[in-house]
Amino acid sequence: MLGLTVSFGFIGTIVGAGFFMARDKRIKPEFIRKFIHIGVANWWFLLLWGFDSLAYALVGPVFFIVANTVAVFTGTADVLGIRDRRRNYGLIYYPISLFFLVAAGFMELLPMWAAGIGVLTMGYADGFAAVAGKRWGHRGVSGTKGAKTVVGSSVMFLITALVVLGFSVGYQLDGLWTLSWWIGLIVVAAAATCIEAFTPWGLDNLSVPLGTAIISALVYAV
Repeated sequence: MLGLTVSFGFIGTIVGAGFFMARDKRIKPEFIRKFIHIGVANWWFLLLWGFDSLAYALVGPVFFIVANTVAVFTGTADVLGIRDRRRNYGLIYYPISLFFLVAAGFMELLPMWAAGIGVLTMGYADGFAAVAGKRWGHRGVSGTKGAKTVVGSSVMFLITALVVLGFSVGYQLDGLWTLSWWIGLIVVAAAATCIEAFTPWGLDNLSVPLGTAIISALVYAV
């Protein structure tokens, strides 16, 4: 119950700050969305700290699947400044990914560290890649029809690598710092970057976390 209380307070603060920023017309909608996108990913640390029961751990993701679905289909999500419903579907895909990765981690279908890599790659890497791509990206990635930029994909690769590094150190994965570990880091980061760049129809909030988590587990399988 403490975990749930802190979690809802944390998520409510992040989302509330986003809606507050949306009132300031000087702040671009894309920045607000990515602020929420990146901030909410930090809930994974609260999960590790405050939950030891799968049933309680899934309360938050289930609640936000329902709440975000209602927000998208009633137009409440438009307050964030983007009225493209297909793009707003990402608000629904996000907690769906959390649901599956939390369940997979607790049920030991995936190592918890692999599930965490998936979540934070979605939050940090995908979020900062979008911000960097919008701000500094001018050259598009071939095959993405200009939707993705070289700058954005480079940031995606770099931050994913840092996420893998952080979890590898935190969980003291076998073979840490060996050549095979470095190769694995590059493989995971490159795979996540390709998944993010070439996923169609705005489904990257599903494909990036789930794909990255599974690939990480396979690459570092012991």
